[in-house]
Amino acid sequence: MGLCVDGHVLRGKNGNAGHAGHMFVSDNHDALCGCGNIGDVEGLIAGNAIARRFAEQGYADAATLLGAARAGEPAAALLVDDLCRIMGRTLYNLVVTLDLQRISVGGSVFWHHRDFLLPKVRSHIDGKLAALTHGFDLCAAGLGEKVGDYAALALVR
Repeated sequence: MGLCVDGHVLRGKNGNAGHAGHMFVSDNHDALCGCGNIGDVEGLIAGNAIARRFAEQGYADAATLLGAARAGEPAAALLVDDLCRIMGRTLYNLVVTLDLQRISVGGSVFWHHRDFLLPKVRSHIDGKLAALTHGFDLCAAGLGEKVGDYAALALVR
């Protein structure tokens, strides 16, 4: 995640401002992130986390899980709803903490399932603390599945 304030990218002291994927949100011991943290957002809901956490339940990757949820499989639907709750609460916390106007969500898992996931994630923000969430926009990133590639390039720039 990156932050743009008044048209300027906010970098922070180490160039990592806004890197919300490593916020702790759970004590789940199966949520090991690539950074070594247990229970951060990325360790819980990133595409590779989905494959790692739910393979034993028959969901070898995010596409399999999301396909099963779309098809109405109850166990898959519950897992996806839980993932969307985590993402929605994370984004809600950012909105109310930083008084954000917009969040654009990207990445290949989200991009390929945005019509299914966006309303679910949005439901965890809309209608909550209207004084801070009214006028906020949650949308799919214009860069689609390439947003992570561009973000990585921006770091080395």
